[in-house]
Amino acid sequence: MSTLDQPLLIANSNYHVGQQIAIRVAEEQGYFQAEGFTNYEYEGRGLIPGPAELEGLALAVKEHGLDIITAVNVESIVFQRSKGADLYIVSGWRYESNPDLKWHAAKGIMDLRGLRGRKIGSREPGDLTQITMSKALRAAGVDPEREVEWVYDPVFAYRTNPAHAEMLRSGKVDAVSSGPPFSEQLEKEGYGLILDPKTKFPRGRLGKVIIATERTIERRRDELFAFLRAIIRAFWFMRDRDHFEYLRDLELRLRRESHNDEERVVCLLSSPEKVEGWTLPIDLRVPQADIEETIQEMAQWGKLDRPFSVKDVVRDDLAVEAYKAVSDRAELQPALSKALAAVQKYGF
Repeated sequence: MSTLDQPLLIANSNYHVGQQIAIRVAEEQGYFQAEGFTNYEYEGRGLIPGPAELEGLALAVKEHGLDIITAVNVESIVFQRSKGADLYIVSGWRYESNPDLKWHAAKGIMDLRGLRGRKIGSREPGDLTQITMSKALRAAGVDPEREVEWVYDPVFAYRTNPAHAEMLRSGKVDAVSSGPPFSEQLEKEGYGLILDPKTKFPRGRLGKVIIATERTIERRRDELFAFLRAIIRAFWFMRDRDHFEYLRDLELRLRRESHNDEERVVCLLSSPEKVEGWTLPIDLRVPQADIEETIQEMAQWGKLDRPFSVKDVVRDDLAVEAYKAVSDRAELQPALSKALAAVQKYGF
């Protein structure tokens, strides 16, 4: 961890370009500067591989000396806190599911139980779509680790590549997550809808969070507060469809600069609707019920020795204060109004 006279060290746990955009928006649009957050260093290329995050997060944070980590899976920080790691959730970062995400299955498969022994398409181990489907499978009595086969391919990223639908049609997989216009066509062709996450979580369910060390929360509180204010403003900007062209250009720039082969070829922001419906919590809120449910699920599935209190993992008072602080500013009301309109339209 940084000493008081060193810049705060921020890293992205996830290597995806999409998880880097908020930081770059805050830099390019001047939000960090305006909020007084200038003494920092940022590493966006990924702290730890997704499959290793659950058990390796705290060690990676310690070895790199990090203070703030973005894009951390909720299950990972819950597991780490259960082991006594000096890390806490300070705000939300992403909801699990896009509003247009739906899961379709091969003809003849009527429900999730029908996926036992079948192949399911996903971008990579540990991505949010796999996490969502895994939870649903467990609830249906199917073990996602032993009773299904996961087929990993970048064509399943963001549901913008038509090849993901062809994987289902060709029988290479038996279930895929999809979105318009592909999901609508699949349904017309008889590939039934077997999971609509928005039905169960109409306001979204928190899937990724920002975490920080206790030292950062206690001893560099003002800087953390400034960081969160700037991120809120970046999220408002990122859910404004009028900024689609800029955001699409930013994504393309970051992908061209990426050293990861897959990141250079996938596409996140394919339309203004993708911007407006981005799974960004505009208030950085951490719904207590979401964390409590995750704790109970992990205990039930044997991933935790025992359940514990949400208060032992969440310290989001600064996020709450940050949202109030920026929401009260008269000059930011137009940006806030657009962000609230997006929430009204998509449910989160």
